[in-house]
Amino acid sequence: MNNGGSLRQPAGKPLTMGEIILYNLAGLSFNLFDTILYAWLPYFYIPPAGSDLTRYIPLAALGIILAGGRILDAVTDPLMGYLSDHTRSRWGRRKPYIFISNPILFLSFILVWTPPVQGESLTNAIFLGAVLFFYYISYTGMLIPWFAVLPEMSGKNDERVKIASVGVAIGVLGALIGGGLSGPLMGTFGMFRMALMLGIIGLVAGQLSLLGIHERHRPHPDEETPPFFTVMREMFADRQVLSFAVMIMFVQLTYQLMLMNVPYLTTLILGKSEGDASILMGEVILSTAASVPLWYRLLGKYPKRSLFRAIIVLMAAGFALSFFIGRLPLFSPFVQAMIVFPLVAVPIGGMFITVLGLIADITDYDELKSGRRREAMYYGIYGIVRKTGWALCSLILVGVYSVFGYSAENPMGVRVIWLVCGISCLVGLLAFIPFRLGDSRDETKTIMGL
Repeated sequence: MNNGGSLRQPAGKPLTMGEIILYNLAGLSFNLFDTILYAWLPYFYIPPAGSDLTRYIPLAALGIILAGGRILDAVTDPLMGYLSDHTRSRWGRRKPYIFISNPILFLSFILVWTPPVQGESLTNAIFLGAVLFFYYISYTGMLIPWFAVLPEMSGKNDERVKIASVGVAIGVLGALIGGGLSGPLMGTFGMFRMALMLGIIGLVAGQLSLLGIHERHRPHPDEETPPFFTVMREMFADRQVLSFAVMIMFVQLTYQLMLMNVPYLTTLILGKSEGDASILMGEVILSTAASVPLWYRLLGKYPKRSLFRAIIVLMAAGFALSFFIGRLPLFSPFVQAMIVFPLVAVPIGGMFITVLGLIADITDYDELKSGRRREAMYYGIYGIVRKTGWALCSLILVGVYSVFGYSAENPMGVRVIWLVCGISCLVGLLAFIPFRLGDSRDETKTIMGL
């Protein structure tokens, strides 16, 4: 008699590297789109005061649009997770959503860079809000089902770490393409053509990822579907889930805030061009990629929860040091940035690898308690807290710039952003102290007394 659990398909032979790479190609797409969007959208719509660039919307409007869009995006994440977990189709629970959402994501991404009015206008604000609505909805429709496949790809911790490590490397490649090529291409072809050329790469990569997806669980035909809000209440009532969720909200927002701040740092403090911002972003992304083997080895030696706490401390220290870029006694300001930024980027690489494994552990923990496989719901929760943090990024950026300034004469707001990132990491570290889940089902079962 089945008590509502999912049906497991045989685990089969170990995954090949080709399958792992194909699955993770969607990560290239997400990172490419997000890197370009969050590095250049604020700079494109509200360029620095005194520049020769066109301002399309008021500063306050941008903060409201980006924050509101991310809040909408965050709210839809668990809804998409709930829908995907309970989908029954001949193509599985995840593939239909990825297949449909990817082209919409591509179209909305390239339309972002086509404001209808040349100059500051309410029409541009409405247009941007509408286009980002479709961007966020399609992003969720693709991301959450794709994320949810990872725990199904393998039940072994070492293989999951391998999938996540390869995923970070491929994701970093996407960010490198977006961060490293966007500046030069923008200078040569303009913003729209740059987005079109790079967006096509993201579109193709997203569709190819369907070839690497292996779903090993499917809902039992007689399984009941509990109400959405009942499921949400159960999940957030768990102390382990709550500890993880709060930590993610405060720690991961710092990466987005960093990307948004780099173009302003480059032009206002370092005295360089927009194209040089791509050099800095490229260095950050390459440093993140280069750190993957290091974190892969460390994850084989130390518990994920302990290693993640060390990662947060290193991130906070790197952000604190970033405040002094341009004021250090040695080297030029640009060289100072090139030296300091890897100190932040290396632990960020560890963060991206470890967090996916932690969510897989939480999914196993939930199955031990409830007998259900609800991967997409947990990646939906990851999405809602992460994107709530991203929404705060927009408000933080606008608020700090408004209070402290973001001009060549007064760039203090650009510096203060780094302190905000460091403080946010420390808040996340405090929230993560109660987290105790193990690196395997058996370990978690013993620790939690299940």
